[in-house]
Amino acid sequence: MKAIMVSEFGLETPMAIEDVPAPTPGDNEVLVKIEAIGVNPLEIAIRMGDHPRSAQVKFPYICGSDLAGIIESVGENVEDFKPGDRVWGRCQGAYAEYAVLSSPLLGKLPDDYTFSEGASLAIPLLTAWNALVLKGEAKPGDTVLIQGGAGGVGHLAIQLACMLGCRVFATVSSDEKSNFCLQLGADATINYRVENVVERISELTNGEGVDIVVETAACDNLKDDLELYGLNGRIVMVGTGTGKDFPVELSIRAASKNDVRIYGVSSGNLTPHLPEAMARISSVLMSGKIRPHIGKEMRLEESNESHELVLSGKFLGKVVLLP
Repeated sequence: MKAIMVSEFGLETPMAIEDVPAPTPGDNEVLVKIEAIGVNPLEIAIRMGDHPRSAQVKFPYICGSDLAGIIESVGENVEDFKPGDRVWGRCQGAYAEYAVLSSPLLGKLPDDYTFSEGASLAIPLLTAWNALVLKGEAKPGDTVLIQGGAGGVGHLAIQLACMLGCRVFATVSSDEKSNFCLQLGADATINYRVENVVERISELTNGEGVDIVVETAACDNLKDDLELYGLNGRIVMVGTGTGKDFPVELSIRAASKNDVRIYGVSSGNLTPHLPEAMARISSVLMSGKIRPHIGKEMRLEESNESHELVLSGKFLGKVVLLP
């Protein structure tokens, strides 16, 4: 099968497409013929050597984690899936034509979802769920700020927060992204390139601040986030900003004045919660209330260019690769 291989850290070393043996499913595993692959900041950070998971890498490795496709075969003890099922999920090594997935990390893809939409779910939607439901404890009437509302996590977090009955604000960098977020259900957007986010949030909330901040670029925004929240606010850091991991100076007084809770989250730590999350998300998908937006579809051979596009931020929603 064709697969996109990473041979060393650093974006200056291009990934290469190679022929490698197709994997074989073991106990509680399924073999999936991949139809679409989600491109995430996570695999870019790992490839750059800037992520904790980079230390676990053994070269060469197949890049990627999120996919959607059709089950080709199943291993022993797999009861809930069968060959021919349309599925979405995450694995190690998704930039390929086939991949093996653990059945607990797999969800059935509704018939009215495209494979590209399915490939846009695993990390982005599970991250949004972790931030809003598990850590943020969002409830009807809460006010939520999504930092980077037009991104892969952000645009799904807007839809999820709306579904939960929250008032939703989103930061954006252009009028196009503002219109996109408003169409998704955001009550208001803030263009951080031309507006002061702290001042605008104060205006929108009559000085009370927000209940939850879903933070996708903590290295850039965390200091200001401490000026945005209200009493018992929750700041959930779902990302540092792609390729960023530098120290951030915080005001202890600002962090303490309204009893803020600051959470850092990792998709890897979500594993114990996956069975419940996958079950609840599956029902949400069947309702049609959350739909990923595909900003760009690219060929598997364009993997290097897809990483450049994600780093540029010049897209809406998700970038997807097609084998």
